[in-house]
Amino acid sequence: MYRLTLGILLACFQATLAQSTIDSLKDSYIINTTAYSKGIYKTFEDFKYNKPSIVDPYTFDGKNLWLKDTNTGKLKKIKKKEIWGFSDGTRVYVSWHKYDEVLEKGRYCYFKEKGTKIVFGVTAFPPMILPIPVPYNDELIINFNTGKTYLLSKNLLKKILATDDKELLAEYMKQSKKGKKLFEYIVKYNDRNVAKIK
Repeated sequence: MYRLTLGILLACFQATLAQSTIDSLKDSYIINTTAYSKGIYKTFEDFKYNKPSIVDPYTFDGKNLWLKDTNTGKLKKIKKKEIWGFSDGTRVYVSWHKYDEVLEKGRYCYFKEKGTKIVFGVTAFPPMILPIPVPYNDELIINFNTGKTYLLSKNLLKKILATDDKELLAEYMKQSKKGKKLFEYIVKYNDRNVAKIK
């Protein structure tokens, strides 16, 4: 009887310890703080845990990120594909086609990007392929549990809500101009589904 009681107590202690370890990891998530560590995130994990890999001095000119060599003082341009994003200590930016501010943090982190992309069209006569600049205004979300980034659309939002929050889906389906309410419903989803953050 003594061994059984001791075994149960030990199992409870281990479960409590494991849960407290998980909770302490969650406490270090960037979405649980407003004090962002200044620096450059090389990976999504750096961002998730608010621990930039690069804390050397850098500058952001609104378009490019420049790392300062501490020995020479010279600036070296950082390639977007080599990093995940950065924080200036007040805001967080993600590296996509440009550097975009993360406007909502939670189960799904939200950012948007606008710009111009080039598509190629063919003229009828004489037949020629011409580059055509086309403006875009994309809304994107980052799955905080996986680090994957998705183009946010009505269909994707409906799929997320259908999986996790059917009550919020019913509310969303009653809205007119659903495409203009994507950000609003990501914020609502995040507020209602904090427990789904891993």
